[in-house]
Amino acid sequence: MLEWIRLAAGGRTYCRIVIICLVIGIIPVKAQLVITSPVSNQVMQRNAAGTAAISVTGYAHYPYTRVDASLVPIEGNANAAQEQEFDARQLSEGFFHTSFTARTGWYRLKLTGTAGNGIVDSAVVDRVGVGEVFLVTGNSNAMGLPGLGAKDASANVVSFNAINKTLNTENITVAPDSPMPPPAFEPLKSAGNIFPNGETSWYWGELGDLLFQRWKTPVLFFNAAWAAANAENYRDAASGVDAYNLYVGKFWPNRQPYSNIVNTMRYLTALTGVRAVLWSHGENDAQLGFNEEQYFDGIRTLIQNGRRDSGYNIAWYIARNSASNQLKDPYLPVLNAQNRLIALPGFNAFQGPFLDTIQIPRPASSHFENVPGGIQGLSLAARAWNRSLADTSIAKTVPLQPAYALHTGVTPANVYPGATFDLPFTISRNAPAVLQIAAELLDVQGQFVAQIGTGNATPLKIQVPTNIPDGQYHIRLTGLNPILPGSVSQPVYVERSSRSVQYVNTIGVRNAGGDIHIAWAVAPVPGLASMTVQKTTDGSQYIDLETLPAPATGTSGVFAFTDENAGSGTIFYRVKMVYSNGTIAYSTIITLFREGAPAPWTIFPNPVTQQQFYIIPASTGTETGITCRLFDAAGREHPIQSSAREAVGLLSVRPRYPLPAGKYVLQVTSGGQKRAQSVVFY
Repeated sequence: MLEWIRLAAGGRTYCRIVIICLVIGIIPVKAQLVITSPVSNQVMQRNAAGTAAISVTGYAHYPYTRVDASLVPIEGNANAAQEQEFDARQLSEGFFHTSFTARTGWYRLKLTGTAGNGIVDSAVVDRVGVGEVFLVTGNSNAMGLPGLGAKDASANVVSFNAINKTLNTENITVAPDSPMPPPAFEPLKSAGNIFPNGETSWYWGELGDLLFQRWKTPVLFFNAAWAAANAENYRDAASGVDAYNLYVGKFWPNRQPYSNIVNTMRYLTALTGVRAVLWSHGENDAQLGFNEEQYFDGIRTLIQNGRRDSGYNIAWYIARNSASNQLKDPYLPVLNAQNRLIALPGFNAFQGPFLDTIQIPRPASSHFENVPGGIQGLSLAARAWNRSLADTSIAKTVPLQPAYALHTGVTPANVYPGATFDLPFTISRNAPAVLQIAAELLDVQGQFVAQIGTGNATPLKIQVPTNIPDGQYHIRLTGLNPILPGSVSQPVYVERSSRSVQYVNTIGVRNAGGDIHIAWAVAPVPGLASMTVQKTTDGSQYIDLETLPAPATGTSGVFAFTDENAGSGTIFYRVKMVYSNGTIAYSTIITLFREGAPAPWTIFPNPVTQQQFYIIPASTGTETGITCRLFDAAGREHPIQSSAREAVGLLSVRPRYPLPAGKYVLQVTSGGQKRAQSVVFY
């Protein structure tokens, strides 16, 4: 039986899962191969020939002799499967990338890693598609509202099910003007969101299914529509000033609603590619009595500045739309302006549907609605858009596809505020000869925190901000001018109490019969001369097992050693990092219990000889947090620091200051319960 224990940068939850497995004797076999790009249900925009590039970024935490990538058609896709093998250099760096050129349809992506000792691991992205991507924008009748009869779409229509807006106490919609988070995709449900602003599937889910029925293609929607925004609002925000919401009497901050449109183009449709913007708007302007020139100038400014500021000349489909409950007849000044925009020579704008005849008079909601037992206004609007996106019209639009892919390399596991380190990367496909790249720090929710580096050559110098809180982060490298986001790194944990950068990204042990395989991946380490695998059975005195050379300067690496004389009981392994200047550092400790785990809350080693000891937490997995306090025999408390990231499955405890020999009491609080245990310092 093969067993595997691993410590990656970061999450308390992952460490807690490992603790449980150690205690009950089941060790998970997973995550030795990691795919960070593409993500499940991602759809890439196809070109006129029906193909798109699916770029793959992955990491290996074990030194495989071979890693194969396969792209297999699924769900009725009749195209041929594809296979690729990663080259040896990529495998040696623990970081690999490739690209498949695939035709329309859904696929399953699988990586398979094979080691010389017979170990086989895999990683899978269940669904990735080649199809059609659209960005919706306009007003609330494009944004969508809950409770008006929106329907579930099929699994062939997907969205990023999130929104980035809130309604503040002044009844003003607020959304940030900042880099957008990396997307996650799922099938579009009736009550789901369409990032960044869409509420419900609205009629876009129905449109997506109509397009799938015609083209047999996956469909992805983004939605940046904004309630109550008129042409003047879009013009002002696109021109650099905050727009005024005349219904509330306040300004929308952050140059909204324009910022959501441009940032979606920069960070989302730039990543997936896009066919067109679907513009549905005009009722507000008709009610306000805007003249033709006001509407024409406002929306032309929006489109022109959006293309300039994003760097992408995306086609626009403009619906003819002006009627509402207040004005049940078409309003010619708005319609004329919309027709003029469509007719502008070289403007890359196309005729959308005529919506003024749909569900007039409108229901009490003043929006399209699928009325139970009555008119199905949302369905009618979807069919109107489906007719406008006819094959002859689509053939005239030039879809945008990502020109290149940016693959983020191996990071350290732990850093401290203010730390610097090198981050390797690779660019594939058709990148510019000189490409300026920015490194963006993202929090655990994927929200932008800060720009932490720029450059145009690998490795990129990263500077961690000095004022960020402890926690798990990721790094996304992004190409500039125009913005094109790359893959997202594995987790990096920032810990203020850290004394140095922990360059070993992952370390793990694999138990195979009598042998133990130790493997680790390491980020680029300036000045590293060698690495030595060390072992202890008492948690204190380590012995050297094997010394290996450091990876080449500026590159990451993945390494392994097999301990054929492991013995029994509790075994600790670590990697000793020796630098050319003579300094020494150590990796995270990995612990293996070969013949049953010690009892929960056991302290070891005990007595303590090196001012550091470990605790085995309980196996229930119900604790939300563990705190420790250390007292001497006189009852005086001594400050300590504890960490769940220094040893997999264990809590490490270290006094902040050297303590004299003697007997101490460690008090542990977990799940509302307190436990006290004696510990002796020599």
